[in-house]
Amino acid sequence: MSERPKPLIRMVIACFFFFIAVTLNILLPRYWHNIPEVVKHLLLLFSAIMCVHMIEYAYLWWEIFGHIKGILKETLQATHQLIDDNKNSLEKSLQTTNRLIGSAATCGLTNIYCSRKEVKGDIYDAIENAEKRVWLLGVTFSENVHLDELLSTLSEKIARELDIKILLLDVFRDTAVFRTFLESTAPEVAKIINTDRTKTLSPDDPFFHQRLYSDFTHVCDRLGNYPNVGAAVRFYSHTPTCWMMIVDNTAHFQPYTFGRSASKHASNLCVGANMPVFKFQMQPTGKPFEILEDHFRKLWLTSNVDLFHIEAQIADRNRIIKDIFDSHSSWFRHIFEALHAPKGNMPFTIDRRKFPRQAWEWNQPSLNVSLQDRKTVIGATICDCSYEGISLNLRIGISNTPPHNPPVNGGTQGGNQIQVAEDLIKEATDLPLSEGQIVTLQGTSPKEPLAANFIVDHFLGKKRFMVRRIANGPQPVIGLQATLESG
Repeated sequence: MSERPKPLIRMVIACFFFFIAVTLNILLPRYWHNIPEVVKHLLLLFSAIMCVHMIEYAYLWWEIFGHIKGILKETLQATHQLIDDNKNSLEKSLQTTNRLIGSAATCGLTNIYCSRKEVKGDIYDAIENAEKRVWLLGVTFSENVHLDELLSTLSEKIARELDIKILLLDVFRDTAVFRTFLESTAPEVAKIINTDRTKTLSPDDPFFHQRLYSDFTHVCDRLGNYPNVGAAVRFYSHTPTCWMMIVDNTAHFQPYTFGRSASKHASNLCVGANMPVFKFQMQPTGKPFEILEDHFRKLWLTSNVDLFHIEAQIADRNRIIKDIFDSHSSWFRHIFEALHAPKGNMPFTIDRRKFPRQAWEWNQPSLNVSLQDRKTVIGATICDCSYEGISLNLRIGISNTPPHNPPVNGGTQGGNQIQVAEDLIKEATDLPLSEGQIVTLQGTSPKEPLAANFIVDHFLGKKRFMVRRIANGPQPVIGLQATLESG
């Protein structure tokens, strides 16, 4: 059974029949003179019925429209109230947005990419269509954008006499070793640090098998196939602070950081591609583009290593890497201890000490540790030190304590000195040390170098120390911390 017509349709039907009935009432008497009265009455009745229906449906729809109007009014009232309540925050948001848009336009910032992957197509198109220059910084080992894929295009641009400059990382620098540590796992870093480089090494040095060095040598080999591009390359020894490309009047800039997102996949430890990429356009008053342009120019002018010099360094890589590790061994070990847990599996995120410590690098000064309770003096050498603590290697069995007792039973003074010294040596050998014990530090500060003189004077001025750590052995090592009562 079909549904009843809707009120609106029914009203239209009623209007239609009412119009027909009224028309018949007017026209029939003119053309049908002998029209029966019953027909007239039926037509009037039918017209009246349709008119009632029309009024009924009109009233019904008036009520419906009234309800709709009320609903809309209530809804709009709540919306207006919500707008009024959030007017201030909306105005601030709009002001902030307008301010950001205005600042970006003033600085020449035209786009921001979340990653290099998103900017890759833009950069490749820009280099392909370059008309004046292409300046590249740090693309040798970059993520997603590879120099390998650009060599052919760059060679063509050089043939057309465009200004091509390429700055790449010099891997034979301590800063490059530091980056290698950041991009390697803890076991790999430990293996690199603990490698014995005192002998003439083969290419089996684990440093040469890390990603940074492998990518470096790969690019150097590829540049050999494009001599004109190789002539446009220099290797920077500074920290570049960014990855950058300047093509004509557009610069793509990505800051370098040592930080990593916790969500980044553990298999990719590259530190260079974590920040967003910013696109700057040259502006009459826009400083960022000018600053980036000057940054690249200074890096280029102060880098004096080209592909020819790098090939010579690759030939002598074993000696160069050995010298780097010999010169910075204590710093490299500190890096490993600071960044990795003792087991070498997890990042070490909490600094274990209030003040950093450094190993002693100079000749040993004359130092003695005195135990106040037994009046015993033990010779010591410095292992490492920080602002408020010092680690000492004790020379057990060596006493610098002068004799205090006079000759006994007529013995000679020298004999008594020998006997007292032997007693003190025996006492020092069996010396009990415990954590929390208070000791004093005595000695003579060296005159040279001045750094050693400054450090020893600093600790001699402290005088009183508390034993914080004891490592037993043939030559025990103790860690001392200056007490609050120290001057």
